[in-house]
Amino acid sequence: MTKKTTIGELIENEVRRQQIPITHFAELICCNRNNVYDIFQRNKMDIVQLKLISEKLNRNFFKELAEDVDLISDSEENENEILKRKVISQFFEVVPEVLRKLGKSSVITFGYIMEDIPVPDYCLPDYFITFTIGETLKERMNGYNSPILMPIDTKINDNGIAVDVLINKLYGSMMINIKLDYKSEEEWYQILQFAFEIYSQYRR
Repeated sequence: MTKKTTIGELIENEVRRQQIPITHFAELICCNRNNVYDIFQRNKMDIVQLKLISEKLNRNFFKELAEDVDLISDSEENENEILKRKVISQFFEVVPEVLRKLGKSSVITFGYIMEDIPVPDYCLPDYFITFTIGETLKERMNGYNSPILMPIDTKINDNGIAVDVLINKLYGSMMINIKLDYKSEEEWYQILQFAFEIYSQYRR
C-alpha cells in the first residue's frame, strides 16, 4: 500500500527544493529549528501557520489542499479545523470563477501579516477587497482599530447582504471586507457584486 503524502512532507519538499537552510526557514516562520522538523512530520496544520508558510515559500498550500484533501487526515482534526479547511477549499474553488463572471481579475493573495495586529486572511489586490475566515472584520479588529481614524461600518443592501467597510481617514483609503464562511456560488456572486458596487461608488 502506497504511503500518502502529508501536508508536512509537502512543506519539507518545498523547503528542500528551494534549498532554504532549516535555521533560515525557522526564522522566516518565527519558530525554532526543532519546531520546523515537527512541522515536517505533521499531517494537519494550523490555518494561521499554514498561511505564513505559504507566504514565505511563495506557494499556495491552501489551493493544493483544496485539490487533494487526502493531504490532511480528517480523523485527527477537530470539527472546527475540518470546517475551516472545507470553507477555504470551497472559497478557492468557487470565488475565482465568480470573479471571472463579474469581469474582474481572479487573483487572490494572502493578507499581510503584521505582528500582534489581526489582519484579513486574503485579499483581491486590485480592489482592496479582503476576506476574514469565520468572522467579520469588525470582530477581528475589535480593540485594534481607532473608531475615529479607522471606523468600520457594516453596509447592508436590500437583500440583507452585509460587508464591512473600513475607512482610513488618515490616508483617505477604504477597505471592504467579506466574512469568509460557506456560501453557495450564487451567494458569493451577490456578495462580491455588492462589494464591487461599494468600491465603485467610493472611487468616484
